Amino acid sequence: MLENERLDGFENLDDTELVRLYNNGDQTAFQQLAVRYIFIIRNKSSDLHNMGIEPDDLFQEGLLGLHNAVRSFDENGGASFGTYASVCIRNRLVSAVRSANTEKNKINNAASSIDDAAELPLPSDFEPENAVIINEGLNSLLDYLKNNLSSTELSVLSCYIDGMTYHQIAEKLNVTQKACDNAMQRVRRKLRIKA
Repeated sequence: MLENERLDGFENLDDTELVRLYNNGDQTAFQQLAVRYIFIIRNKSSDLHNMGIEPDDLFQEGLLGLHNAVRSFDENGGASFGTYASVCIRNRLVSAVRSANTEKNKINNAASSIDDAAELPLPSDFEPENAVIINEGLNSLLDYLKNNLSSTELSVLSCYIDGMTYHQIAEKLNVTQKACDNAMQRVRRKLRIKA
């Protein structure tokens, strides 16, 4: 109750006054700024949600961008706090996306669809007979999947192989996350039978 009363008292202060208060140790001032900027953070993070980082992580990065803006804002810099905060939030989000897509994460981001698996190049040290055996095995697996999985199961599996989360798959295929999980469970059962 006391916390809500404090936030209510801060509604009449402008952003610059809240920045000053926070930098002088008043934590509630940052809470008020976060309430004011939550929609900007959500909008900017939703623009980047398919870029290799989870939406909740993007939102947290946006809050960190707001915090950086509060800590580094210069009233004499010529820009309003809103403009400065917007740039800081966007820069933090873009930096997080770039970091998520660095070399160490490229394997997940470059995953191929299940239809492309038969066309993957083989390492040069394979003997031709081994390459033929491996390609036949891949083709056999692909044929099995295409003949034994429903279209939904194939779609979910393909998205899963591409590194998407159940949440992302559900959005892309316009189904529930539970439906994605159920489809993957059926795929796993069918693959165990094949093995």
